[in-house]
Amino acid sequence: MQNAKNTNEWVNWIEESISKEYYRLYEQKHFSKIQKVGTGGFGKVYRASWKNSQYFALKSFFNLDDVTAKEIVHEIKLQRDIQFHNNIIKFYGIAKFDPENDDVQSKNYLLVMEYADSGPLKNYLKENFNNLTWNDKYNLAYQLACAVLCLHNEGIVHRDLHSEDEKYDVDLAIEISQGLREELISNTPEDYIKIYTECWNGEPDNRPTINQLMKEKNLH
Repeated sequence: MQNAKNTNEWVNWIEESISKEYYRLYEQKHFSKIQKVGTGGFGKVYRASWKNSQYFALKSFFNLDDVTAKEIVHEIKLQRDIQFHNNIIKFYGIAKFDPENDDVQSKNYLLVMEYADSGPLKNYLKENFNNLTWNDKYNLAYQLACAVLCLHNEGIVHRDLHSEDEKYDVDLAIEISQGLREELISNTPEDYIKIYTECWNGEPDNRPTINQLMKEKNLH
């Protein structure tokens, strides 16, 4: 009973935010060409055409229970705090429909977000890496660092920051704690090698902070 009450409180927060026009409500009728592009821990992500003029990403959530409703509110608030940054995916508003069934009256929410048309960073690098100059690579690193700096300045920690999910196990974690590191990448500029080897220092206090990287190392 308590969970249902909590869920209603979170849902009321969302509905009030929409009614007061803090966030825009996007209508289902304006979306077309909806295609699923990924699945995460809380739901699915779709690519959808809006008014046949541009593509948005629609982030759905699984069952609307207390945990999910709270997560939706939490993510909306986070998006609000970092909305100003050019290197972070934009949040545009909220929708209420089932992307996989037009005939069902859905009570679940969708977050309407900027669509990254180049796909995951891992895919982009796989397809384009040989054509990238070191200036291009520095620029990508600089953009990523700018985004991380923004998150840290807002008190946000990104737990899984990588190009795509990678597998690891306890044995590998133990080896890393004992000093295992990847081999240095050939033909990498020395100043860049210095940056990333400092970042994997075995003593956390000796690793540069994101502020130090941006100010002292001058990535760009």
